[in-house]
Amino acid sequence: MEDKFSEWYLKILEDAEIIDIRYPVQGMLVYRKWGFFIIREMQRYLEELLEKNGHEPVLFPVLIPEDVLEKEAQHIAGFHDQLFWVTLAGDNELERKLALRPTSETSIYYLFSLWIRSHSDLPIKVHQSVTVYRYETKHTRPLIRGREFLWNEGHTAFRSVEDAEKNLEDIKEIYGKLINNLLCLPYQVNKRPEWDKFPGAIYTNAFETIMPNGRTLQLATSHNLGQNFSKVFDIKFENEKGQHEYVWQTSYGPGFGRLLAAVISIHGDEKGLILPPKVAPVQVVIVPIFFKDADKKEILKYSKEVEEKITSDGIRVYIDLSDQQPGAKYYHWEMKGVPIRIEIGPKDLKGKKVTVVRRDTGKKSELNFSGLSRIEDIFKDIEKNLRKKAQKKFDEKLFKAKSEKDLEKYLGEGIVTAGWCGKTECAKPIESRGTILTLEENPERCTICGKDGKRIRVAKTY
Repeated sequence: MEDKFSEWYLKILEDAEIIDIRYPVQGMLVYRKWGFFIIREMQRYLEELLEKNGHEPVLFPVLIPEDVLEKEAQHIAGFHDQLFWVTLAGDNELERKLALRPTSETSIYYLFSLWIRSHSDLPIKVHQSVTVYRYETKHTRPLIRGREFLWNEGHTAFRSVEDAEKNLEDIKEIYGKLINNLLCLPYQVNKRPEWDKFPGAIYTNAFETIMPNGRTLQLATSHNLGQNFSKVFDIKFENEKGQHEYVWQTSYGPGFGRLLAAVISIHGDEKGLILPPKVAPVQVVIVPIFFKDADKKEILKYSKEVEEKITSDGIRVYIDLSDQQPGAKYYHWEMKGVPIRIEIGPKDLKGKKVTVVRRDTGKKSELNFSGLSRIEDIFKDIEKNLRKKAQKKFDEKLFKAKSEKDLEKYLGEGIVTAGWCGKTECAKPIESRGTILTLEENPERCTICGKDGKRIRVAKTY
C-alpha cells in the first residue's frame, strides 16, 4: 500500500463505504455510515473533554456579513481568495454580501463584544462542531483537502495573557488525548513560522502526523490571538478597579475529515482498514459456521447468546447471517476494519467456546462463553499495539539533513530536521523542495550555506 498509497486510499474509501465522492460539486463529499460513525465518535469524545474543561456548546449561523468579516483586515486578507459569497435571494440582490463561514472568529467575536462587560463575565470558552467552506484552489483530495469540511472550533476570551497561554496548554493536552488516546495516532506539535501563522494570530501551533507516503498531514491547529481581535471588535471588560481592558483570546480546531484520513491511512494495511476499537462502527462481528443444516439452528441460537452477552457489556456487535461463504465474510469484515471477529462452529458450540480473531495481528485464540468479558482487555491490547506500530513508523520517518544533498534525499520521506541561516537565498532551495513547519530558537548550521542559523523542521505537506 505504501508503493501505491493514493490508489489504495481511494479504493478503501469506496470499498469500505466511508464516503462517496460523486457529489456534483468538486471538493464536497457525502459521508456514508462507516465514515460518519467514526467522525461522530471523535466529535462526542472531543466535545466531552472540552465541556469538562469549561467550554460551552454553541451553534452560530453559517452566514457572515461582509462588513463583519472585514473588520479584521489581516484575517480577511488571509481568506480572501477562498470565500464563497451569497449575493442573491431568489432574483433579489442582497444589500449586504454574506460569506459562508471559512472559520468563525469574526462572527463569534461580534457577539463576544455584546456578552462581555465585566471581569465576572470571564473567562468565556465556547465550542461548536460545524461545517466550514473554503474555495480550495489546490488539487482537492477526499477528506484531506476539500471545499466543505467538518471540524470543531473553540473560541475564548480571558482577563490575562497568562490565562490565554494556560488555555492553549489545556488544548494541547485535550487534542493529544483525541489524536493519540482515542485514535492511536502519533503526532508532532510545530509552532508555525511567522509567515505561515493563522491570519490575525500572534502565533499558531500545528498538530501533524506523517502519512504512509511520507507527506505530513495537519490534523489540528491552535492560535494565540493576543488582543488583535478584541481591539477590532471592541471586546472589553471592566476590571476590579473600574478600568476597562481588552480581553486576551485564543482559538483552535481539529478537522474531523483529516483525522479520519489519518486513521484510515496510518493503521490500514493491504487488506483494508484497521480501526481503533473505540471508534469502530462494529467492534465485534460474529460469523456462524455450519457444515450441515442439522447444526444450523443450534449454532445460530448460540451465536445469538454470544451476541447478547457481549452487547450487555456495551460493545457494538453484528452477526453476519448473509449467504456468503465464511471466507468471503472474513474478507469483507477485515476490509471494514472490525477489531475482533468471532467464529462459531460445531466445535465451539460443543465446548461452549468461541474462536476470537484480532484484526490488527490476525492472531487466533479461544474464549469460554463465561470469559467473554475479556474482550474489553483485548480491545485495550489492540489499542496499545496500534499506538506502538504507528509510533514506530512515525519515528522511522524522522530524518536529519546535514547537507543540501541530504535534504533532497529525505524530503518526501517524512519530517526532516535541518538548519537555516535566515537568508532568502538559502530559503529558496529549502522551500522549493518542501514546507518549513517550524523555526526553532535552537542553533543549527544552515544546511545550504553552512553558516550559523536556527533549527527548522521541513516536510512535503498536503
